Amino acid sequence: MKDVRKTSLLYKFFSLLSVVRGYNILVLVIAQYLVSIYIFSPKKSITNVVFDLHLFFVVFSTVCVVAGGYIINNFYDVKADIINRPIKSGLDNYVKQETKLSIYFFLNFIGFLVGFLVSWKAALFFSTYIFGIWFYSHKVKKMPIVGNLISAILTITPFFAIFLYYKNYSGLIFIFGFFGW
Repeated sequence: MKDVRKTSLLYKFFSLLSVVRGYNILVLVIAQYLVSIYIFSPKKSITNVVFDLHLFFVVFSTVCVVAGGYIINNFYDVKADIINRPIKSGLDNYVKQETKLSIYFFLNFIGFLVGFLVSWKAALFFSTYIFGIWFYSHKVKKMPIVGNLISAILTITPFFAIFLYYKNYSGLIFIFGFFGW
């Protein structure tokens, strides 16, 4: 009985990790820190950048909001995913939709709150980002060209959190962002 519960809990853990696309979030965290180290703070030591508490808060808020975004996207796509990705959707369904929705709200609240620890502007940024992700998942995603454009914008938005944190409004950064898009 105990092994069945452990196995079920393990399946739920991997299901949630699949829903939030943990591998994408890990790459995002690494990318945000690399951008912080090599583009925004090239004169600071790596340890000063890595151990900057407010930068950690910005990255952590990003992780929470992006994970929430993947959850709400999964929530609205459940029927299409059963057809298009039957194996992945089988794994994703180990966690109930109600539980996913609760985790979505919790992650967004934590993302907003931790962003508020940095500044009210960061909290406003993350609130707007949360709304943008929800709006994309709920309304815009199925529109052929507009959906792809909004998706691309939402994909690069976490880098603007770093951009705003460092208050570096250089034209060169916009060029990097444009090519990253």
